[in-house]
Amino acid sequence: MKRFVLVFMVFVLILPVLAQDMATPTVEVSDQAILDGTVTISAVYSEGPGFIVIHTDNGEGAPGPVIGYRSINSGWSYNVAVSVDAASATPTLFAMLHSDTGEVGVYEFGQVEGADGPVKVDDKVVTPSFNVDVVLVNDQFLSDNTLMADAVTAQADGWLVVHADNGGRPGPVLGAAQVSAGLNEDVAVALDGDITNTVWPMLHVDTGTAGEYEFGQVEGADGPVIHNGKVATFPIWTVPHVRAGNQLLDMNTVTASSVLSEGDGWLVVHADNDGAPGPVLGAAPLAPGLNTNVVVELEGDITNTVWPMLHVDTGVVGEYEFGQVEGADGPVKVDDAVVTFPISVVPSITYEGTLSGTTLTVSEAVIDQHGWLVIHADNGGAPGPVLGYTALPAGVNRNIVVELSADGLTDTVFPMLHYDTGEAGVYEFGQVEGADGPVKVGDAVVTGPMTPEVSE
Repeated sequence: MKRFVLVFMVFVLILPVLAQDMATPTVEVSDQAILDGTVTISAVYSEGPGFIVIHTDNGEGAPGPVIGYRSINSGWSYNVAVSVDAASATPTLFAMLHSDTGEVGVYEFGQVEGADGPVKVDDKVVTPSFNVDVVLVNDQFLSDNTLMADAVTAQADGWLVVHADNGGRPGPVLGAAQVSAGLNEDVAVALDGDITNTVWPMLHVDTGTAGEYEFGQVEGADGPVIHNGKVATFPIWTVPHVRAGNQLLDMNTVTASSVLSEGDGWLVVHADNDGAPGPVLGAAPLAPGLNTNVVVELEGDITNTVWPMLHVDTGVVGEYEFGQVEGADGPVKVDDAVVTFPISVVPSITYEGTLSGTTLTVSEAVIDQHGWLVIHADNGGAPGPVLGYTALPAGVNRNIVVELSADGLTDTVFPMLHYDTGEAGVYEFGQVEGADGPVKVGDAVVTGPMTPEVSE
């Protein structure tokens, strides 16, 4: 993944005024698969700062307990990812719009009287329902060549099929297990064949002979579950692995969502040293097997990019001694490669994505308060005129869709982060003095060149 921070002089430009249509409070959400613990809200319009809150079904076709929420800004937001407790998800969920009337950015409904209530239109709460297929499988070491899924919630009878990896994509089938419509717990899939370090659980429907997996053998039978054009599958590691993405420092801590360790170990976070791991900033102990939500406290000279690294604990148990005691607590290697990678801990953009017509999808942007992703044309290797922009909720945003003007569109574009500091939900940079300025890390504006992949 490529990330750049470019310093440039911000000149006074005449920026195109893109329409910010006023609308009725709205939530648009489609049926989907929950594979990584998040649900995606296609579009939401809020008349002021608010929250999108995900409820389970209470068993009577109405919203039940809350399993996740996220702060949103005023105006339109698109492709809003909301982290949820996937283990508690019901086949039908509800996405409810709430206002943010208490402490800004803190969800207080039910805790502080009168705060953050549901939004109503014509006396009806804005809360569309949507159906989900849920596959809850964690990274794991295989026992008896069997992959275990904690839970599968399916809309229809089907199969949990496990594929080998084939260059970062699903390859040959290693095994399949039947699942029923509704909740299935502790689903075991026996694997046979060339089991790769990464495998791909995939949900299929059972549309052929009931109870017989026939995909690829009987035309039209037992096809994969597809939502919004995407097959319901994702990679699972069966070797030591760390899951940690770009994030913002929280009280000088970095969190890995999960770490798979063969024995007692350490998650060690290094500073960046010219594109490689540098000095150690902190370490957290690991138990054998899967560790979730591993928090590492950092101290010292924290760089904008850091390197989580997996180590064993081979010296005094519970004491990190690598570099101090010979042979102790060394890094873990898989296929002769140390388990480590860089992540950003400051506002950032991943400069990858696709362009379909004039619709640009940017892979990821991280911002520490509500703001904007603004797309500039290329002007001789620097940001030029604005082609389009979209609102960003605070936090990590993925698959960000921005509609661009065809006039002046260049092959290379410059995505740029801006804060929303003026009228909430209205992009005013260059029109209202001091409003909606670019995000800077140090003295550098968060922007850089991106040449999107063009799709038909």
